[in-house]
Amino acid sequence: MVRVNRVRRIIRKIDPWTVLKVTLVLNFVVALTVVLGFSILWVLLVNAGVPQGLEDIARRLALLDQNASLVGNIEPLFTGLVSLAAVYMLTQTAIATVGAFFYNLVSDLVGGIEVVVLEESHLDTPEKPKKIKNTPSNESKETVMMSFVNSIKKARADRTAEQTPSTSDLPRPDVPRSIEEPTLMDVLKNEENEENDSI
Repeated sequence: MVRVNRVRRIIRKIDPWTVLKVTLVLNFVVALTVVLGFSILWVLLVNAGVPQGLEDIARRLALLDQNASLVGNIEPLFTGLVSLAAVYMLTQTAIATVGAFFYNLVSDLVGGIEVVVLEESHLDTPEKPKKIKNTPSNESKETVMMSFVNSIKKARADRTAEQTPSTSDLPRPDVPRSIEEPTLMDVLKNEENEENDSI
């Protein structure tokens, strides 16, 4: 299942250096395409005899003298075409770079161009649970923590054992009171009486 979210983005800054590089390459490709396309078209037209036919028509209509040529030397034509392509490439690159500078200045004032982008997220792939690798540091942390917890449990058990009376100090129900061993309370009372007598 694909979920599509609409996200709004604002273009605040355009880097002029990247604009210069991209537009220079793009305009070079366009200029080269125009020059090569014109050259190929000219070769095809010459092979088809179109320029010679145009010269014959112009001579019949008395637009050209008998010794004049409509095409003549083709080198100045191609030189002019190459120079026009170079001028086009440089002017378009300069205009785009200066435009990027001006856009950055204006976007600081008004906030830039807002663009709405659609983001697709795929929901049908279940995520695998991540396995936690037991590294030596994790094992040592666990052993330190476990030993700390065990020592706390042991200290609590010792303290509760000291506070609770032992089973031998409790009165035994099967022994008569007269033969019964002295209880803890009796021992404590005897110790208090001895302390009072000594004072």
